[in-house]
Amino acid sequence: MAIANSLTSTTPPDDARGNPAIELPSSGAYTIIPQFTSPSQTVNIKIGETARLPCEVQNLGTFMVVWKKESVLISAGNTKVIRDNRLNIVGTSLDINKVSSKDSGNYTCEINTDVPSHINIVLNVLEPAKVRRFPEEGRIQARKGDPVTLRCIGEGNPPPSIRWSKPGFYFQNGDDKFQGSVLSFQAVGRPDVGLYECSADNGVSEPATATIDVKVLYPPEIEIERSWIHTGVHQEAYLTCIVHAEPGATVLWYREERVIVPSDTRILESSSNKHTLILRNVEESDFGLYSCTADNLLGRSSQNIELSGRPSRAIFKSEPMGNSVDSFNLTWKIDSYAPIEEYKLMFRKLFFNETDDLNRVWKSMIIPMNQGSSSGRHQHHKQSYMFLQLDPGSIYEATVTARNRYGTSESSEAFQFHTLGLESVPNAKNLEIKDVGGIDTGLTNSGNRHLNSKTMAGYQCLILALLAVSATKAFTSV
Repeated sequence: MAIANSLTSTTPPDDARGNPAIELPSSGAYTIIPQFTSPSQTVNIKIGETARLPCEVQNLGTFMVVWKKESVLISAGNTKVIRDNRLNIVGTSLDINKVSSKDSGNYTCEINTDVPSHINIVLNVLEPAKVRRFPEEGRIQARKGDPVTLRCIGEGNPPPSIRWSKPGFYFQNGDDKFQGSVLSFQAVGRPDVGLYECSADNGVSEPATATIDVKVLYPPEIEIERSWIHTGVHQEAYLTCIVHAEPGATVLWYREERVIVPSDTRILESSSNKHTLILRNVEESDFGLYSCTADNLLGRSSQNIELSGRPSRAIFKSEPMGNSVDSFNLTWKIDSYAPIEEYKLMFRKLFFNETDDLNRVWKSMIIPMNQGSSSGRHQHHKQSYMFLQLDPGSIYEATVTARNRYGTSESSEAFQFHTLGLESVPNAKNLEIKDVGGIDTGLTNSGNRHLNSKTMAGYQCLILALLAVSATKAFTSV
């Protein structure tokens, strides 16, 4: 039957011999066999769009193209066998309007020759990602220390990947994103509280998202801005603590185990989790230890704050690099509402071999307020001391405390300073003489390096010149 419907002739074309599309029977008549000009392929299409399944045929003649899905017959020639208005035969190709996920599958385009030939078209309907969260209500509550597991299941074609995020939060892998459908916490705490977002993305459209709110119940945790507050008589002092608690806590202020009751001079303020005790017109009797105490159903916490009239901790203002071979001007500032009565200055030279380093001895001196220069009669004080007869090319360190009528300040942090050298630069263990006025001097702590006198003299000149330029710039800016 197929032969009777084919194109036949008694005179074959010139290129007939050797052409597999043309049969040359012994009788002398020949048959042109239809050929596919489009290959088997996969068609990817988004859900809801129109998909064209291409099946291009050359020399079809009176043969017929048959479309099937799996083993189900769709059409024969231009005649549709199944009733689906979305399916249309366009030439020899198949169009499917408004494709849905059920349209995905393997389609066959077949030519009904004696030995049927066909190509396969795989229709892959791409579906945007969807996401489902567990717990489904999007909320979970646990006590501090409990294990917690959050889950998000992604759906779509292709299957989406799941990624978790939380603003300002870093996961155990150290990243601000976590990949995977399950997010687990071995023991939750206050930092784990908040809204977590899981995002499902498969590249078809915008990612689908869902959120889960994690609530952790925990006893109060208190942070204080400062554990020691300097003030003075007739001044105003602010004592602040920040309380974290779930459920919320009751916050009270204590002084020597007695609850502070609000008054004209003792004011209690609260804003969110910040609680402040304001003391107006401070008297000497107000100096002492205060405690911020918070209670909730799960426990109690307390933090102490000292209100004191003694001086604050000194801060050094000098530059570490001196401009002299045998002297150094050390300057510091300090806060005290009461007059400073004296400073205690301690210093020592740093040695750089192990034996001497273990036997460093502090030297101390008392500086009464009738010596040196001091500015600021009230809160801010500045003091200087000139060290003389120091060793050239040496490194020293110093600390200072201040005393007023209410006590002595905490010792300052150790400050290291050094003099200019004559013939060598010591191997400084914790210092690096590298940048003077923004220029690299090349003198580092990479080892014991002794320079010859000529080279060292050159470095001295360079350093002194740079210091002079820096001092000129500073004077000009003032």
